[in-house]
Amino acid sequence: MCALAVVWALALLDALAGGADPFWERYTAAVLPAPLALTLPLCFPAELLPELQHGAIIAAAQAQQQRLAALFPGLSGAMCEGGPSWLQWGFACVRSRAFELRKDCFAFVPFLDGANHAADPSCDFRLSADGRTVELVALRPLQAGEEATISYTGPAGMTNQRFMAQYGFVPTGGNPADRLQFAELLDAGSGSGSDEPGSSLGANGSSNSSSSSSGGGSGNGPGSAVLLSLDRMQAALGDGERMAAALSGKDPYSYAALKSLPFAAEEGAAAELGQQLALAERLAAELAAEAAGWPTSMEQDAELVAQLRAAAAVECSSGGSAATDARLAAALAYRLQRKALVTADQLLLRSFVAGGSQT
Repeated sequence: MCALAVVWALALLDALAGGADPFWERYTAAVLPAPLALTLPLCFPAELLPELQHGAIIAAAQAQQQRLAALFPGLSGAMCEGGPSWLQWGFACVRSRAFELRKDCFAFVPFLDGANHAADPSCDFRLSADGRTVELVALRPLQAGEEATISYTGPAGMTNQRFMAQYGFVPTGGNPADRLQFAELLDAGSGSGSDEPGSSLGANGSSNSSSSSSGGGSGNGPGSAVLLSLDRMQAALGDGERMAAALSGKDPYSYAALKSLPFAAEEGAAAELGQQLALAERLAAELAAEAAGWPTSMEQDAELVAQLRAAAAVECSSGGSAATDARLAAALAYRLQRKALVTADQLLLRSFVAGGSQT
């Protein structure tokens, strides 16, 4: 846990209680998210966490909740019924809204923190030469009324697990920087490229590693990682549109699925075929075990998302207060995107083992 984030969280709570500069008192009360609007898993009540349907992010959120409660037990009471604790609220505001202005220089910047994320943003931010001002700079000509968006991740992107843990949402339609993490690869010393969720404060615009999944070693010596043949994967997918979409990122699910697997950087470094097939089958078994534990199907999740959107549209048109739980909607989006990636990787692994395209 970043100590600075906790200090800032306490400062926000002080302002919310009326013990700070009048500007910050107004800002925390009027601009920062209401307790039930925070969709970071660390702010979920115990009964809502299972809706994520992913053990790793649930465990990380529970661990974060326990750490915060242990730091300041007096701030561990809920802000409202079913809402986050006081310290969870402050910490989540900092985690999701802090900016890295330069290396090891973080700031909480009012109004800039309201800019939404876009993979192809219209704007960027920078620290002025004298270090006294933060500037929002257009990256292209903007029309009147066009939204000023920024990138929360930088060019490298980040996994959906980290997106959800740090910002409380995930990109829809697939995320080329997403990754699956396999216990088999961790045990063998070959990383799968997935970030540990919530391991640091992070900041809007900060870069973070989303590495290729290629492991080291030849795959032929004792204790070395088994690496897969990309040539075999290409042959299995064929030379058509499917392969082009997967390699180019046009199909973000297949691209992220490929990058989650431990392919050799050079064909000569791939393991013997028998070892490759055995590894692919073990990885497929991990994914099958996860999928077997899903309480709902992708089709059921998609229907639930549609129902929530319809309910939200009715609430908006009627001018009534929101009854739809934003946290549930975020959890549904997260698990639906993860299931889509798991399904894509299952298809790739089946194709790899069979040596031909699977549908």
